[in-house]
Amino acid sequence: MSLAYYVEDQNEFKSIYQYSRFAIDPEEIIAHQLCEFHIIEGHLYELRSNEMDGEYDQLIVDHVEASPRDPADRVYPPHQIHLEFRRFQAGGSHPVIKTVTVPNHIQAMRFLVKDKLSVPDHGVFERDSCEVDLDRNCYVIYLGEEIV
Repeated sequence: MSLAYYVEDQNEFKSIYQYSRFAIDPEEIIAHQLCEFHIIEGHLYELRSNEMDGEYDQLIVDHVEASPRDPADRVYPPHQIHLEFRRFQAGGSHPVIKTVTVPNHIQAMRFLVKDKLSVPDHGVFERDSCEVDLDRNCYVIYLGEEIV
């Protein structure tokens, strides 16, 4: 299996990022597909559609904006699976409230698909959205309102 990202440019789809065949596990492909947003090489993209052509998975994304990495944001070591839980704040920064490392992408997907999440030592929150940040090697789960 392989995964490629495409963006539409003047009625043509152009590849912006690609994992070579067998360089990505099927579980990681699915985890990427569950994310509404994707940070790739300093740009924010929003998922438009998931597509499949035989063994080739394709994510069609729309460019949202340049998204340079904040120097204060942690870059995680590759080959580990990190999740950041951040409070979503419209028009502002999104403070990190918790980070966790999970043993595999199946465990990451358990968090990515939830509508409500219990964040240890912080409470239960509604899930706003999630992204995979390829530049920082992590998944980010944006939390909405705390559920009391």
